[in-house]
Amino acid sequence: AVTLEKAGGGIILTASHNPIQWNALKLLNEKGEFISAADGALVLKIAEEERFDFANVEKLGSYEKNDHYIRKHIELIKKHKLVDTKAIKKAKFKIVVDAVNSTGGIAIPELLEELGVKKIKRLYCEPTGRFPHNPEPLPEHLREICKVVKKGGYDLGIVVDPDVDRLALVQEDGVPFGEEYTLVAVAD
Repeated sequence: AVTLEKAGGGIILTASHNPIQWNALKLLNEKGEFISAADGALVLKIAEEERFDFANVEKLGSYEKNDHYIRKHIELIKKHKLVDTKAIKKAKFKIVVDAVNSTGGIAIPELLEELGVKKIKRLYCEPTGRFPHNPEPLPEHLREICKVVKKGGYDLGIVVDPDVDRLALVQEDGVPFGEEYTLVAVAD
């Protein structure tokens, strides 16, 4: 959304993998990336020195709600030169998704449907923010999806953390393919 809107930055309100009471801000730069340590230090310095204008509540301005960015993101993924939707549909994949009741429970199944995945089983895909298990996508927290993948004859399990910036996979035999390997495997 930051890059598509050509915004100067973005703010994500999230507790990440922590309970609701830990909600805080994640700051993004103009590229839609997390700000650097140096930029973070500058933000803190500005806050400590109170080098900002305080806006009176009657003069806060306006905001616009736009909930189309999941759809826009999916369209960009489908247009990517390395995404072959015909091959995915032809493979008739069966996939289980565990989104620990985050927005990943909306985005991931919608993406899989658009890619032509034959069967999608949803585990904890209601975005309530209430975690059904420890949300760290580590093997010891993925026992349920591992059993479902193996027993149900699924091809893959997809697990995301609550703010959907980490991905872990479960292989067809129910063995986790750790989140620390997913980026390397995709790059390879």
